[in-house]
Amino acid sequence: MIRFENIRLWITAALLGAGAPAAAEEIVLKSGATVSAKIVKRTDDTVFVDIGPTIVSIPLKDVREIVESAPAAKDGAGESEGVASGGDAPGERRHGIYYTADLEPGSVKEKADAVAEAVVKVVCPGKSGSGFIIDEREGFLMTNFHVIEGDRDISVVIYEKHDGELRRVTLDKVRIVAFNPFFDLALLKIEDRVPTGSESKEPVTLKKCYLGDIAGVKPGDGVFAIGNPLGLERTVSEGIVSNDSTAISGLIYIQTTAAINPGNSGGPLFNDRGEVIGITSLKVIGGEGLGFAIPVNLVKDFLKNRAAFAFDKDNANSGIRYFQPPRKRTPGSPE
Repeated sequence: MIRFENIRLWITAALLGAGAPAAAEEIVLKSGATVSAKIVKRTDDTVFVDIGPTIVSIPLKDVREIVESAPAAKDGAGESEGVASGGDAPGERRHGIYYTADLEPGSVKEKADAVAEAVVKVVCPGKSGSGFIIDEREGFLMTNFHVIEGDRDISVVIYEKHDGELRRVTLDKVRIVAFNPFFDLALLKIEDRVPTGSESKEPVTLKKCYLGDIAGVKPGDGVFAIGNPLGLERTVSEGIVSNDSTAISGLIYIQTTAAINPGNSGGPLFNDRGEVIGITSLKVIGGEGLGFAIPVNLVKDFLKNRAAFAFDKDNANSGIRYFQPPRKRTPGSPE
């Protein structure tokens, strides 16, 4: 029996024996896993998919939804990319665990409202920061490493729209997936979407942010940040890009006049299309309008290579677990 839990199957033309990528459907399982393959037959209780070497049957009782998608393709970094059918935005494209789209420019008020539910508060014992959801299906979100550094007891506060208002919802089961201390990036995953203390047991519906293109970021461009500075939740600050490549301690940042303060860390910096172009990370103490964000191209590289930065609970400082060296066979100093 083939288990699909925690498995993603992207079927290419090589497996199907064709000269070009074959059209495929995306099958989202109730477990959260996704299978992208060509459906060859459907019955009242089973769907049969072609995974190349064989045909696999999937019980429909285990399927959450089936989405028609365009042929799978490879982006520049070698991770699977697909065009989602019926996505939340025009031209929505999936790149592994993050999305891009063809969004139109708009006012800060309009765009801030559109992304309101995708920006979250990340809470650890004794400290908090900000973050944003990049994959609403699997519950992945981004923040700064320094926001969760040294902690594993992590909660996320979601601001869910309800009757025209934003309702504060806390989710306690959050797992560290990967982090890179050098670039100050961390990838988290919401494991359980049922709010803390909820009697209904109804899961929260997550919303995602779209990642933008760093090549389009120029000095003078209008930007805005959303976060929780000094604990003031859902704070929006507006500014411009002061410099698209400011070097600090050997790293390149986007410099912005948008107000950045403690608590903003890990939150998104948006362009006028409502796309994330950076992660707000630091500011100059004593200076005005001197905030800095990690460019989105570094975020994309981190996500595409996240396996190299995977978190290991048995060795929390890195994704590598070292074996103990062999002990000396005889006590005392060597001859």
